[in-house]
Amino acid sequence: MRIKMKQRSPKIIFGLLLISLLAMFFIPVPTLLVGQQQGKPDIVIPLIFDKTFTYEYLHSVLKTPVQENFLLAPGNNLLLTSTAFKSYGVGTPFLQGEGELENRNGQFILKGQNRRFQQLNFGVIPFTEPALLYRGGRYNFKDYFKAGSLITLKVKTLTPAKILALTLEGGKI
Repeated sequence: MRIKMKQRSPKIIFGLLLISLLAMFFIPVPTLLVGQQQGKPDIVIPLIFDKTFTYEYLHSVLKTPVQENFLLAPGNNLLLTSTAFKSYGVGTPFLQGEGELENRNGQFILKGQNRRFQQLNFGVIPFTEPALLYRGGRYNFKDYFKAGSLITLKVKTLTPAKILALTLEGGKI
């Protein structure tokens, strides 16, 4: 005796697949946006796989690298979690209460800063070599912005459709 199984109609399977794809296309994603203060973003990074990133630059006086490590916090806020630097001196954090300072083989790590920002504002100064680091990628600001540009870094929740539109308008992922 053979048991007859119902076959699903290819139209139903296609319809379910299409609905699933459309739903995924409109599910909001936290997205890191970097651009001139009065313009569209030039760097668009969906924070899908990792909610952390680093802002790196050369200290303007000491000429040594500084890395400020951020975490996406609730409400699309940016949480400064730690700062790493190689020279301790003018312009580096030093006050008690600014966090816990460790010296790891000549590199200072200031942990526990936990400062929240809605957005970060920068002036692009080429000799400081500012860059954004995310999941092994490096976005050198000199490749996107002219010297002296005033830029904003912030997170907005966008749909993949909006992310695609921003990318097509010139934003780089």
